[in-house]
Amino acid sequence: MGQAPPFMTVHSTRPRATLTLRPHFLRSSAALALVMGLGLAAPCRAQDQSELTRARAAFQQAIELEQAGNWSAAVQRFREVGQVRMTPQVRFHIGTCEEKLGRLVAALGGYELALADADNVGPEFRAEVEGNVTRLRASIPKLVVQRGAGADAASIEIDGVSVGNSSVGVEVPQDPGPHAVTAKAPNYEPFEATVSLAEGEKKTVEIVMQPLPEEAIVHPPPPPPVVQSKAKLVPYIVGGAGAATLLTSGVFFALRQSTLSGLEDSCKGGVCPTSERSAYSRLKTYHYASIVTFGVGVAAVGTAAVLLVLDARAAKKQKQEEDPSGLSFVPNLSPSSAGASAIVRF
Repeated sequence: MGQAPPFMTVHSTRPRATLTLRPHFLRSSAALALVMGLGLAAPCRAQDQSELTRARAAFQQAIELEQAGNWSAAVQRFREVGQVRMTPQVRFHIGTCEEKLGRLVAALGGYELALADADNVGPEFRAEVEGNVTRLRASIPKLVVQRGAGADAASIEIDGVSVGNSSVGVEVPQDPGPHAVTAKAPNYEPFEATVSLAEGEKKTVEIVMQPLPEEAIVHPPPPPPVVQSKAKLVPYIVGGAGAATLLTSGVFFALRQSTLSGLEDSCKGGVCPTSERSAYSRLKTYHYASIVTFGVGVAAVGTAAVLLVLDARAAKKQKQEEDPSGLSFVPNLSPSSAGASAIVRF
């Protein structure tokens, strides 16, 4: 492309649309027009012709809007062009519009992306992009957020966006203008601050949290009492019943022995008086009652012992599943070798 004249008048296809392009703008826009007019045709032959026509029309509109200072509408049109094919020139124009809208951080990102492929356009374009990148890096304000007293565990936000720990205490690029810094922490009063940044300025905000009054502190509820399930209480209930039955068996046995001693004193020569018949009946009752209650008590105590052993094994198995660490031995029964393997789990 030859040397650009001092100015150029472009007549749009729209009626009464006459624009004047300055030399520094002409280099990038004219190169982009060449790319849009010729460069898109080869790699995009498979694309619908109407889509290319709309993209060229959107580019022409974007140029007109940019020259008219309608940056918001222009950046939207340039993005529509980029959806067909994003070139370094398109990125440059998007960055220019973002910068004019005061979104310097986004503009710098657009310039840096354009700079990455600037060699494909030419040295003049690269020099222009490099100049914008250098200038914008020096113009973007920086905000440093630091944790102060009570803010060690606070969640921090800048303009409603959460700030990670890696961004605390370091310079964070921000657009010029006011920014809201907020922080929240349990049992502390919320922190709010508004800081206004000018171009090239750096400010630091220290977050200091004030504890809430004691009556306003929310204490976590106490843990619920541990209540053993009915299944875990069964062994103890059965065991207790068995112990009580054994005690009853001992009472019947003592009554049997006392009744037997009285009969032995009353019966002489193996002959018992008629008055002792009731005592003999009681003796038989106490005798069988002691045997039956003793058997029931032993069975109940044995059942309780078995249930306790099974519960202990189940609890041990559950603990191993939750925490498999430990040392275990696995027998080796292969014909070639015998022994055991020790397995250590961490």
